[in-house]
Amino acid sequence: MFALTIALLAGCQEKALTVYNTPPTVSILSPSDGAGSNPGELVEFYGLVRDQQSDSEELEVLWASSLDGDLWSEPPDVNGDVYSATNELSSGTHTITLTAADEQGEASVASILLTIAPGSNTEGAPSVVILGPTEGQVFGASEAVNLVAAVTDDEDAEETLLCELVDVPDGSVWTGNPTSTGSLTVPLSPTPGAHSLTLYATDADGNSTQATVTFEVSADSRPTATILQPGDSSTWSTDDTISFRGSVTDDATDVEALSVVWSSDVSGILGTNPADSSGAVSTARALPQGTHTITLTTTDGDGQTGSDSVVIFVADPLDVDDDGDGYTENEGDCDDADATTSPGEAEACDDADNDCDGTVNEDWWDTYETNDSAYGYDCGEVDSSFLWSGSTLELAGLTFSSADDEDWFSWDADDEYYDNVSISVTASRLPAAGTYTLELYDRDSGRVVDSASGSASLTVGYDGDLFDDDEDNWAVRIYTLTWPSGSCATTYTLSIHS
Repeated sequence: MFALTIALLAGCQEKALTVYNTPPTVSILSPSDGAGSNPGELVEFYGLVRDQQSDSEELEVLWASSLDGDLWSEPPDVNGDVYSATNELSSGTHTITLTAADEQGEASVASILLTIAPGSNTEGAPSVVILGPTEGQVFGASEAVNLVAAVTDDEDAEETLLCELVDVPDGSVWTGNPTSTGSLTVPLSPTPGAHSLTLYATDADGNSTQATVTFEVSADSRPTATILQPGDSSTWSTDDTISFRGSVTDDATDVEALSVVWSSDVSGILGTNPADSSGAVSTARALPQGTHTITLTTTDGDGQTGSDSVVIFVADPLDVDDDGDGYTENEGDCDDADATTSPGEAEACDDADNDCDGTVNEDWWDTYETNDSAYGYDCGEVDSSFLWSGSTLELAGLTFSSADDEDWFSWDADDEYYDNVSISVTASRLPAAGTYTLELYDRDSGRVVDSASGSASLTVGYDGDLFDDDEDNWAVRIYTLTWPSGSCATTYTLSIHS
């Protein structure tokens, strides 16, 4: 029997009991949520904390304020009651929290809103809670600042409450009424520096409540950039190396440490040279044709930027009408420094290509032009008859259209049987005041056999050897040494006898 009992006991297994921990429960009994008190008045705080696994006096508790930080950490009594009081709370709207934690680190929090402001504890007065700015908030110079508040009353409709915003140092900045739900949003434009902003609310009975918040607006510490050159709307050429000059400044950062970028919306970054000790910045570049927005941007160590921009026009120099005659070089103006030379001009009898067609004084060319190259115009045979006979060819109406014009005429003097060549060429009625040269060429030998220079009338000649059959092909050349301008239309005559 004893052995059986031992066996039965050995066959049994012990089961463990698992205990689960839960966090404490926390309640704030007083003040009520949204309550108010005047500065310097004693405010009493009552709370209740409990825990299912721990005795209340073993819990750790902490009262805290969103404005004044940690307040008290007195332990609760055996019933879980916690109490503290103070008359030293800061002005403004506090978020009061009561936190309780057990030995296992499980914690719970309860919170209320409490406003400390003159008149906030007036019986029957409106309730005012400033939601923004928050106490001590710092705004940048360009950052939007809005007052956000809730204004309510137990007796009067919220939209009938008269509200006023008074800022120190900016004075009264707004008066008006909240919405029917008591909400209030007012855009502000505070000056740089520290501010104390008070919202007053007054009901129909004259009861008034106020709430105050302090905040700060930082001074504008963004750098500045100014373009000094090129000027806005200025015009440049693609051939120009444009000098870009400017200046940068900053209240806090050494100008030599500022980041500097010159840029074009067409060509991108133009230069990044830093400023000198005076804040002067510069770079230089040629730019392609087009309309460019030039921007100078500077950035300080905090990433704040300042910039300045100008618009400039860059043109192809061949698209610019420099002489004002209505034509650019790309439009065919062959001399854009002379307003009397362009495709729209009439050709004049001078030494210029007035109409830019590539020729000079073409309106005054004679019928044999162009015969300026060697041997020029072929007159055919002159003297194709029998022995010892002769022929004369007269060419009238010839002109010198320019100082560079020269006339060449060639002919064949073969007499069919025996050569008894006798050549005589006369240029007569040459333009007055000019000087000329007349040359006679033996084309078979390629040599000048006679020449004459002078004015008015010139003659050259040659008598060949009898039975010399190498004297058949001839040419004459006449050109100007000095050409009287305006003599395009004056004609001369060339007589060829062989």
